[in-house]
Amino acid sequence: MAMDQELSLSSSDLSTDSSLSPACSMSKLSMVEELYPPQPRVTGLFPGNSTTGRPCKLETNHFSLALKIPEGKIYMYDVTVEPPWKRPYRRSDKKLYHDAIKMWKEVCPAIQGEKNCWVFDGYKQLFSTRQHAENEFKKETLVVWSREDEREVEVVIKDVQKVADIMVTRDIVEWAAKGRSGGIPQDAIQALDIVLKQAVNTDLSWESIGRSYFPSPGHTLDLGLGKEAWCGIFSSIRPCGWKDHGVLLTLNIDTAHKPATKQMHLTGGVEEGYLQQVLGGGKRGGTVDLGRGLTEEQRRVVTKDMEGLKIKYELPTPDGVRKRQYRVLEVRRKPAREEMINVEGENISVGKYFTKQYGISLKYPNLPCLWVGSRDRSTFIPIEFCTMMSQPLPRRKKLPDEAIATMIRQTAVKPLDRQKKIMEGLQRNNDKYKNDPYAKEFGISLSGTMTKLTGRILDPPSIEYRDNGKDKNIVNINKTNPGKWFQDKNTYLNGADVSNWAVLDLAQLNDGQYKEVVQGFVTVGKENGIKFGGVDKVMKVKVSMKDMDEALATIEDHLVRIGHHFQAAGSKLDFVLIIFAFKAGSLYDKIKHLGDMKLNISTQCCLKANLYKGGNLSKQVVANVCMKINSKLGGINHVLSKGCRPNILKRPVMIMGADVSHPAPECRSFKPSIAAVVASVEPKAVNYEVQVRIQDMGLESNEEVIKDMKEVTRNLLLKFFEKNNGRKPEKIVMFRDGCSEGQFLTVLAKELMAMREACMELEEGYQPPITYLVVQKRHHTRFFPSDTNKYRNGNALAGTVVDQGINHPTE
Repeated sequence: MAMDQELSLSSSDLSTDSSLSPACSMSKLSMVEELYPPQPRVTGLFPGNSTTGRPCKLETNHFSLALKIPEGKIYMYDVTVEPPWKRPYRRSDKKLYHDAIKMWKEVCPAIQGEKNCWVFDGYKQLFSTRQHAENEFKKETLVVWSREDEREVEVVIKDVQKVADIMVTRDIVEWAAKGRSGGIPQDAIQALDIVLKQAVNTDLSWESIGRSYFPSPGHTLDLGLGKEAWCGIFSSIRPCGWKDHGVLLTLNIDTAHKPATKQMHLTGGVEEGYLQQVLGGGKRGGTVDLGRGLTEEQRRVVTKDMEGLKIKYELPTPDGVRKRQYRVLEVRRKPAREEMINVEGENISVGKYFTKQYGISLKYPNLPCLWVGSRDRSTFIPIEFCTMMSQPLPRRKKLPDEAIATMIRQTAVKPLDRQKKIMEGLQRNNDKYKNDPYAKEFGISLSGTMTKLTGRILDPPSIEYRDNGKDKNIVNINKTNPGKWFQDKNTYLNGADVSNWAVLDLAQLNDGQYKEVVQGFVTVGKENGIKFGGVDKVMKVKVSMKDMDEALATIEDHLVRIGHHFQAAGSKLDFVLIIFAFKAGSLYDKIKHLGDMKLNISTQCCLKANLYKGGNLSKQVVANVCMKINSKLGGINHVLSKGCRPNILKRPVMIMGADVSHPAPECRSFKPSIAAVVASVEPKAVNYEVQVRIQDMGLESNEEVIKDMKEVTRNLLLKFFEKNNGRKPEKIVMFRDGCSEGQFLTVLAKELMAMREACMELEEGYQPPITYLVVQKRHHTRFFPSDTNKYRNGNALAGTVVDQGINHPTE
């Protein structure tokens, strides 16, 4: 099929006299239009026009993309890849499917000479620059090597049929011309993403996981506990539509890290084995005696660690080594010498079976077996014949806390190092896609340099403390080193009165340490403006954390006893200081639940190791804890000084914040999502009221929309009304966290309309302006200062604003 026309995508396509039709898909647009916020954008008030602050030069990890797609369109085909098994598709099947399609492109008569014109998504969709009729494709049966099973399997490729013409050039141009971030042409973006990933998906030297890919073998970071972190590259096409810069699309490239298991024999040999690392590392400590077997606690830890992971089973026999791969279901309770199986009607232990069948005496007969394969079958294999395979951890499997801390520490790199790694990763990928045969065929070319931007640095505000008539109560932040300041001798604007408090000692402090801690809080609190009651006003309760199960079971009794002690004395308990011997997430969670939700007791937890940094009580740590205590008890630590307070705070305004927290993937079936919304209730916007709601969520995806937003907003408005002598907020500003990009419009429309309804319900005609800001942290945009406006480690200064070049031009 001859291709005699190419459409090039550039900013000139955004001219107002474009002959392209005004809508790419009326049905799609009408669906999106329903979700648009009720108020249109105000003409002229667009990003990129402000001059506040001083300019700065930056580079960002967005690389501009140029498209010259033949005829401006990509054809999408459905395809059925049929492996020899009947089970549902798994993500691990992706490699086999890619290999099967790669072989199909070699043998299919209809597409001979077109192999680079076809790309595959790894499951169901093919994308091509060539158009073919359905009857041109015949059913093909192929024998493909399965990398996962290490054997040849028969795969059938059939039912190839065109399902859509994706007008890539037109869709992207029209989206940019509309000037709205909704209705992003997802089909076009997905097709381009798949084209750029095709080369690494079919290359044995790369491991592709989601939007990231990792060289194999590549650089890894040792996390301990039998785990490692793979180092690779993340990539994603981002639509920008920034006409002035001539950029409609960019490729966002960043470093990526994926926790994985190490390739290790389970019991080890000359070197330590996987079991020893899992059980002997971190806080678990202790020694592992494989000869004596595992304790029940050790067995539970290993089961939780290995469940669902792939192991390689290698059994030495007179005929050679038998090899199989399995997924672990669990670690059995009984040792191999006692685990009974039925062989041809006879009950026999696993240990005796291996002696009888293979002439092998188990080295570790007291170790339990692994139950592997299907739950319908009792396949029990001795641990000593198994090797943990190097594999990425499934999303539902959480890294141990110690490994998470190690990973965070090791993956934190300076900006220049990150920039270097990004460029090196891009170079390894077919020389920045210059040698990518698929990118060439689809007319995609990538800039070899990062996008250069001009940003602005906003001046830091001044901080105001209590005016005590002696010392200056305004702290000015250094413009060349913003983001931090020193309180010096200033005291909190409004310090709390802590007359009655208790110390719950879980760290076994001796009498001297206890008195030192209490006196430290009294002294430092007085310096900062908090009035702590002395030692005689403090109740002391001492509890051990050695037995965590017992601590979890008794912690409520201890808190209740503390509350009753002050109640009996006719006093009100202000707060409880809880000192931990070590980090214990489960105990901390229970304390917070009891204090905040059940007993209505303010609690402040801290670690003994942090209090006693360097061996002596740290006054700096105590001062930091005092700031948190003062805020929890209704005090005000500091505010923006009058001279730099934004104009919006000069009139009654309510600042709101909202987030939805979701349970871990493995807990979705029995744990709910929790939505929390806070709102300021006074002119300085430092004191907040809170509303919390528990809401159901889907088993497959998280529910981001706060369902009870109308009632939540109504309650918070009433609180504002009550605290401000009957005045209503003239404006509302919402900072919304926890919202994924694909749900922007849905969340915005539903929650914004609910807030509007709450206002109207309180008073007819009450419609204060609402500014709705979505705050995202989990993105991959990184900034690299190219002038002197940076910290010593190379990071961009606090207050840096980028509002042109890579973000949406009108929103």
